[in-house]
Amino acid sequence: MTFWADEEASLLAPGRDHVIRDSKTPSGTVPISGLRGPIVTDALYRTFRRHGLRIRYLFTIDDYDPMDSQSMRQRAGMAEHMGKPLCTIPSPDPSASDFARYHAERFLETFRTLGIRPEEIHWLRDLYRSGALDDEIDLVLRNADTIRRIYAEVANVRKDEHWLPVAVVCERCGRLGTTYAFDYDGTTVAYECREDQVAWAQGCGYSGRVSPLGGNAKLYWNLQWCAMWDHFGVTYEEGGKDLLTAGGSRDRADEIFRAVWKKEPPIGLVHEFLNVGGRKMSTSRPEEWEKLGAAAHELVRIYPPEIVRFLMLRTDPKRHIDFDPTGMSLPRLLDEYDRCADAYLADPSADLARIWELSQVDERPQPPPFRVRFSIVADQLQMPSVDPFAKAAERKGAALAVRDRADLEARIALARIWLERWAPEEAHFTVQKALPEIVSSLTPAQRAYLARVADLPGTTSDPEQMRAALYSVAREVGLVDKERVSRAAFAAIYAALLGRESGPQAAWLIVTLPSDLVRTRFREASMIGEAR
Repeated sequence: MTFWADEEASLLAPGRDHVIRDSKTPSGTVPISGLRGPIVTDALYRTFRRHGLRIRYLFTIDDYDPMDSQSMRQRAGMAEHMGKPLCTIPSPDPSASDFARYHAERFLETFRTLGIRPEEIHWLRDLYRSGALDDEIDLVLRNADTIRRIYAEVANVRKDEHWLPVAVVCERCGRLGTTYAFDYDGTTVAYECREDQVAWAQGCGYSGRVSPLGGNAKLYWNLQWCAMWDHFGVTYEEGGKDLLTAGGSRDRADEIFRAVWKKEPPIGLVHEFLNVGGRKMSTSRPEEWEKLGAAAHELVRIYPPEIVRFLMLRTDPKRHIDFDPTGMSLPRLLDEYDRCADAYLADPSADLARIWELSQVDERPQPPPFRVRFSIVADQLQMPSVDPFAKAAERKGAALAVRDRADLEARIALARIWLERWAPEEAHFTVQKALPEIVSSLTPAQRAYLARVADLPGTTSDPEQMRAALYSVAREVGLVDKERVSRAAFAAIYAALLGRESGPQAAWLIVTLPSDLVRTRFREASMIGEAR
């Protein structure tokens, strides 16, 4: 089966120039799900170039869109700005000139960290105000009848016979989300700033005529999409499921592009949502995910960049992603990442290897370094007198190389934050300083098991060999359940060391802790019944 990015590359004609585009509306803090599109687009861009295609990657910031977020409306000082272009709203922080610039720059900063490298970044305010889109606006207004018909036929959205597909910036209040435009005479349009035009903003009631060019108006979303395709010569543009469903925005834009521009629209796959805790995240509803620390700029600051890329690329774009910073999602994600790294070492052309390769910030990555499993790192941080670097060198059988140490340092930093903020209760443990009280409830079989395994610590530093030995002894003393080693065997180990019935991998725990401590503790626990 062909890797999904290679399949998309085969759809583009060789020997011609291609443009791949992505965009973002900076209407607020962007959740981590907002990075799936840019990372998928970047992976496609890299793959297209790998196939020898002549391709240019550009990104547009839709900062001339109106503020229409009901959630933002509830925030202090924002109600008066509802309906205004995002780039004309004051910045929430003095570090930026305006609201759009503040949120867009924070989002674009994640690109630099993640190795997403558009060749060009265009701001819609500049394109409109410079007149670069004037011809596109004029073309749309001259074909308003056709556009109204397509709205009705493709999306069952019906507009009256006077409606024009542009939002005029009101000369009195500066809003464009509240205006209704009509009567294009080839030079100007008439418009009304209506109080009831939309539910999320109130117009001022002004009416007048103005030229729709030079930034005085903007195209509605579907038409702006078409204008971008035409203006930049876009040949490929992927997008989210919410925009590319049947009868949705993309279908409408495709038909308009064919009918008005007389061109075929770009091709592009549809990517599914990334859900956090089973719920779709939205820029316009930050209250649902901010408490999880799931903002894009925050997670990119915490997670290693290759792990953020891997989160978005390990799953085929046509399938949705379920992720939650809390719980055990992160350890499982790192385990999958390591599996793909091992696949890369075995065969760089395999699908899993390609996922690992495209997850790297560097487009020409070096072979994966020696890695320590993330859950082991997290466990080591909770053990007294355990040096993760010494243990890693012991496991490798050689000194750690510079890249080995850098990878381990990144995992240690991530594990500390995970344990502090997101790890579930079962991931936390403490090696007890004295024999825990819970060992008094061990069964005779469990005490016999501990007496036998007390000789194992120090015999090997290999967790797999230790695991095999623990299983063998469990079978010898009869701690089996339906021919499988009973959980009671490992519960005895956890009871003696941690004072609880569950914990990290028992074999790994034994080879990591000081051998003298483990031997002494097991022997003491095995005799607790005799002492009574």
